[in-house]
Amino acid sequence: MKKRVVKLRELVPAVAALAVAVLIQSATGSSGGSGHTPTTQATHADDHDLTTHNGTEEHDDGHDDGHDDLHAHAPKVIVFISGSCLFGAISRSLFKKLPIPYTVVLLILGAILGVVASNVPLVEEHTRDVAHMDPHVLLQIFLPVLIFESAFAMDVHTFMRSFSQVCILALFGLVVASVLTAVLAMNLFNYNWNFSEAMMFGAIMSATDPVAVVALLKDLGASKQLGTIIEGESLLNDGCAIVIFNVFMKMVFFPQLTSTVGQNVLYFLQVAVAGPLWGYAVAKVTVFFLSHIFNDALVEITITLAATYLTYYIGDIWLEVSGVLAVVVLGLIVNAEKTSISPEVEVFLHRFWEMLAYLANTLIFMMVGVVVTQKALVAVDKMDWFYLIILYLAITIIRGMVISLFSPILSRIGYGLTWRNAVIMTWGGLRGAVGLALALVVENLAGNDVIGSKFLFHTAGIVVLTLVINATTIQTLLRILGMSDISIPKRLAMAGAVRRIHEGQNRTLNMLKSDRFLADADWDIATAACEISDPYSALSDDENAPADELTLGERKSVCPGCKAMVPNEPSPREFADMMEEARLRMLKAEKISYWKQFEHGMLAREALRLLVQHAEVAADEKDQFILVDDLKKSWQIKGIYPWLKRKLEDLISEKKIAAIPMPKYKLGKLMYKICHHMAFEVTINIAIVLNIVPIIMEFVVQDKMASVSTMAAPGSTVSSEPSSLQKIEDALRISNYVFFVIYAIEAIVKILGLGRHYIVSHWNKFDAFILVVALVDIIIAETLLKGSITINLSSIKVVKLFRLLRGLRMLRLTKALIPKLILVVNGKINNQLSLGYDVGKGYIIGEEEVGKIIDRMVDNKKILRELKHISETGRLQVVKELGLLQREHPGIAVSVKTRQAIRTILNHSRETIHELQGAGLLDEMEAHKLELTVEIKMKRLMNAPSSIPPPPPENLLKNVSWLAGDMKLIDFIKARASLLHFDYGEVIVREGDESDGLFLIVSGLVKLYGKSAFLDHDNPPVTAGSEENEVFEDYLTVGNVIGEMGVLTKKPRNATVTCETTVQVYFITAEDMNIAIDTFTLYPSLEYRLWRVVAIRIATPLIMEQMAFQGWTQEKVKLHLERGYLVDLAESHFQFNIDATLEDVILINGTAYNAHTREEIRSPCLISRTVHKLTFQYTATEEPRLFVVRNAEYNGPILDGRLDVDSKRSLISITEISSNMCLKHAAELRQKNSKVMLSRKSSGAAAKEEEDCIPNTSDVEQAAGVSPSVPTKTTPKPKSFLPSLGLSMSKERVNGEAVEESPVKTKQGEETPETEEGAAPRVNV
Repeated sequence: MKKRVVKLRELVPAVAALAVAVLIQSATGSSGGSGHTPTTQATHADDHDLTTHNGTEEHDDGHDDGHDDLHAHAPKVIVFISGSCLFGAISRSLFKKLPIPYTVVLLILGAILGVVASNVPLVEEHTRDVAHMDPHVLLQIFLPVLIFESAFAMDVHTFMRSFSQVCILALFGLVVASVLTAVLAMNLFNYNWNFSEAMMFGAIMSATDPVAVVALLKDLGASKQLGTIIEGESLLNDGCAIVIFNVFMKMVFFPQLTSTVGQNVLYFLQVAVAGPLWGYAVAKVTVFFLSHIFNDALVEITITLAATYLTYYIGDIWLEVSGVLAVVVLGLIVNAEKTSISPEVEVFLHRFWEMLAYLANTLIFMMVGVVVTQKALVAVDKMDWFYLIILYLAITIIRGMVISLFSPILSRIGYGLTWRNAVIMTWGGLRGAVGLALALVVENLAGNDVIGSKFLFHTAGIVVLTLVINATTIQTLLRILGMSDISIPKRLAMAGAVRRIHEGQNRTLNMLKSDRFLADADWDIATAACEISDPYSALSDDENAPADELTLGERKSVCPGCKAMVPNEPSPREFADMMEEARLRMLKAEKISYWKQFEHGMLAREALRLLVQHAEVAADEKDQFILVDDLKKSWQIKGIYPWLKRKLEDLISEKKIAAIPMPKYKLGKLMYKICHHMAFEVTINIAIVLNIVPIIMEFVVQDKMASVSTMAAPGSTVSSEPSSLQKIEDALRISNYVFFVIYAIEAIVKILGLGRHYIVSHWNKFDAFILVVALVDIIIAETLLKGSITINLSSIKVVKLFRLLRGLRMLRLTKALIPKLILVVNGKINNQLSLGYDVGKGYIIGEEEVGKIIDRMVDNKKILRELKHISETGRLQVVKELGLLQREHPGIAVSVKTRQAIRTILNHSRETIHELQGAGLLDEMEAHKLELTVEIKMKRLMNAPSSIPPPPPENLLKNVSWLAGDMKLIDFIKARASLLHFDYGEVIVREGDESDGLFLIVSGLVKLYGKSAFLDHDNPPVTAGSEENEVFEDYLTVGNVIGEMGVLTKKPRNATVTCETTVQVYFITAEDMNIAIDTFTLYPSLEYRLWRVVAIRIATPLIMEQMAFQGWTQEKVKLHLERGYLVDLAESHFQFNIDATLEDVILINGTAYNAHTREEIRSPCLISRTVHKLTFQYTATEEPRLFVVRNAEYNGPILDGRLDVDSKRSLISITEISSNMCLKHAAELRQKNSKVMLSRKSSGAAAKEEEDCIPNTSDVEQAAGVSPSVPTKTTPKPKSFLPSLGLSMSKERVNGEAVEESPVKTKQGEETPETEEGAAPRVNV
């Protein structure tokens, strides 16, 4: 999919340009063939009323001529569009370093093209259709794109926080600015405009388009809040300006459609309020469809594109609401819920809309440049130029007055408003495409040049002046106001980043210099070409700034006593600034972690939204971090669902059958059995269902009889209809008696069978009430209505009431549905709990990832300790809360963890497919089929259940990594494991105690704390840059193992484990573990598996601290380490050569020495790449263990192990073999080795088979280029963790069988035990 997205990204310019070309071609063709067809709200009248004189003349040419003209001029329009895009690309590239926006250059180029077209007929043919294009079509083609792209790229949280400020400026500020501009135009210009015409002009002048200013603010790193307010105001006031423009345009050009002031106000409210509602409805539908599409870029982009144009067109034309405001809301909602977009598609979707907006701006300014020269400059005189300059100054002053007028309110809401921000907002009020498009509409509709040409000229002039003057000087203004100054913390952060880049470059250079192919490269030129300078260093050369304030490093002073350099403590203000900058960077890193988790499918969409929202809220408040109390609300169930669940459970809660004693007398016993029999309950329910039919018929018959009795005249003959109705009523009355008897029998049976317990059940109370109602109904029917056709109305109402109450018996049938309703409610509660668990898990992972890089965010140790404390405290609190949540709802935790495991496996599968395709092992079609299969499973995972029943405790043993797959070992552990119970507060193990065994947590939550960075459990809370004596804490829950390192190293406990709840654990004693280690020695042996699990656990945080692995997730690092293995150091005289085939070498236990420098290296440690040989010193108390990872390109033999039953041969590790065997013989060798390992033949037969299938050891060693590894007498021989014959034991248990051994002298004179019959042969890995 990644390759497909890249290909789609390459097609963006072509697709976008083609779409715009088709739209413009159809627009220009239709305008040329059939005249003007207005489409805004103001032009919803008959076509002949809105047709201009130009449109009429074009219409007179006839339909056929227009049709031919469409085909004749279409290629010329495409040439203009293509040429405009080419000019735009050239201008953007050539004038990138100039402070002038490229849109100004395009406007000038368009004007030049228009002048040339006026004098050159050949050029005029290509610009004619564009110059006479319907401006409404221009709005409808480009405006939705510009509006949606701006809203879609905006920071939604910041926008919503400043929404009140934006609304005041975009609504009230726009009205005030339009009125003031209109008054100015009426009194300044000598055009004799009335108020309506002047208000049209004021609305156009008040529509801002600060794209250039917002982009500049982002580049300079200025306040994000300020940029959002300016951009948000532009989005909303464009829509409001169009509404005001339409209102006064009707008054000017269509007076027959003029409405009263009240109607205009209602129209404005309708458009301004209903537009956002329409956009909200479409946005929700769009988000719904996007959330059900998985990783399909074409479909998701098409949905957003179609939704944008449909929202604008339907709202603007059919619903007569503001299409602009509707598109704004659409873009904001889709942006706010961008988690509904597939992570793989989101970046491409943003690029697509950026490309469309770029093309729209390019074509608009080129077209306006052509139109202005051909239409607006025709009737321009010298006074108009003077008016233009005065107008430019006036609108700037008016905007400043408006902002000053509302500043008392603006400064007290949202993010507030400082006087510096007010100045920038005043100067940054640029005009752009919307105003130009509205001016073109006026020019197209105006019947005289005084309105149309003047509108267009002044609008184009203001656009050019604001872009040329304001946009180019805004940076200088920011510098004068001090808003572009880079703070000391930011400079320090940048200096630290550049320093780390230089360190990485130096490491890379040192590595490349040892490459034999690059040995003769000119490293001086390479170093100079790769030099990265600090972009903020030039900003620190301010002459007026104090020298120490601009110092990026640690400031120091000279001690007067000893003349030593003493570091200075930062001032309180500097410390506060550094702390605030570090806090914001920490929150940003957390948000990045959340998004990464979501992109990898480890975090649900709603969980991501909540976490990002918490981070953004914390960023807005000074000295605020993500609060655990806010996170806890995600998994605390409140509201209607718990209440509804309790009520439903109360309805079905009855005493158990065993709790209700059986009567002693014979009849009571019989009734007791009957009322508790399923057939009895089913019979009664069937009777209730059948009883509904006569109840309904009674209502119908009663109404019929009442109508007949009222229509019958006195003394008239009774027709046959009443008699037939009377018969039906008699039948219904009999059925009523029958059902009453059935219900009475039910009550009698239950009373006799349950006795006084009958009244306890709520349902029995309900049945008794209905039975009384039925009895009253029968009495009323017999006394009031029997034998009489003339029915009193009050009597009818009483009968209907009782029969209606009798029908309530149907509610009893809901008793069978209540369990289903409870399941539905439980599902809702489980979904909320699952979401909360997901939120907590995402927060924990985010804090762990931030904790590994937090020391690179700030150099101040005090700030570093404080941030670490805040992060670790929050993480531990959430871990504890999730542990308690798992104890109460274990199915929720199992579901979340299972989904995460499945997604991790599927992610790795997809990456493997990409790697195979990149290596050429799969072609594109094959890779696509495999990837589609993986993505289908990913999509199904989105509908996984929110709760999965937890497995039985015995199954937890199968999930332990060093037990998985070995059923004999699992049975061995089961037989010797004991289940222990601990109460709250009890200590399971204490730091410093001797290791007495392993603990597997079955249920509950425990707290673990100690001083070692590598605590003895599955998830060591390693924090980068930790101090040696720092106390580490963590919480463990179900499935975690405690004590593996203690069993292996025989060292005392390095942590204390206490119970936070009642806890159950499986305990395996150290003696049983030693027996298992001595017994299960077949490859891979139990000891080897234990050490390998511990090695990966210790190596993971060490690897993640390295710069080369900063972008890797913990799962990816563990997958990388899965390729590693433990080296058998005893077979190489405790020496190890590090060659180019090894990617990572980690010392897990013991001490090593650099063979060349004799530098001591203590575990745990990642061996530097500058070390080429290690030597080890074996001691009985601390045996060295080395874990290595081969390069991915290593092509050595992939064998599980090598056997050697010939005791006269020395043994070496398979990892030291460099074999040149083909795949066939390598497979044969592995197959023979397996047969020998599993055979139970005599030692002689085994030795003979080994002789036939394994090459000579000395030959292998010579082929590998290493010296024969022969142990000497002086070398201590430890008990190998590999399957062996027990060098230090007189007797060994292999798979539960005792094996005798006799020592045999080797060629070198060292004693080596001989293999006995039935013993497992030795394997070296």
